[in-house]
Amino acid sequence: MPDVIAQPYKRGEGALIPVAEADPFGFWLAEMESTGKGLTSYYCDGLLIAITGYQPLWSGVAYAFALINRDLAAGSGRELAAAVRQRIKELMRSDGLHRVQASANANDRAGAVFLRATGYRLESRMVAAAPDGSDLLLFTIIKRGDA
Repeated sequence: MPDVIAQPYKRGEGALIPVAEADPFGFWLAEMESTGKGLTSYYCDGLLIAITGYQPLWSGVAYAFALINRDLAAGSGRELAAAVRQRIKELMRSDGLHRVQASANANDRAGAVFLRATGYRLESRMVAAAPDGSDLLLFTIIKRGDA
C-alpha cells in the first residue's frame, strides 16, 4: 500500500498538476492561491499527486476542489481518498464548516467515484452547469449536530 502524505500547500504547486479541463476563467489558479482556504498538497513516493482546498461561499458553507494528477495517483486512489477525507474532517471542525460541496462533470466517472470515496454524497444533477454546457453532479458532506 503506497503512503500518501498530506503537507501544507506551497505557492506554485498548482501549476505542476496536469488537469483534464482547461481553466474556464484564465485566472483560476491565481485566484485559488490567493483566496483558497485549507490548501493541502498530497505526495506519494515523493511525487506531488494532488492538491485540495476550498473557497468559502458563506458562513459555514464551502465549495471544495481537488486537482489530481491521475497518472501519478494511479494505484494510490484509496490512500489519497482516505487522506483527503481526513483533511475534510479536520477543516470542517477547525473552520466551522457545516456543509462542504464539490462537483464533478456528469461524464467523469472517476471524479464521481473519488468524491464518494472521500465521503461526499450525491445531492443533485445540475443541468448545463459546466462552462461547456455539460451537466455537473453536485456532491455534499453535511455535518450533523452530533458529528
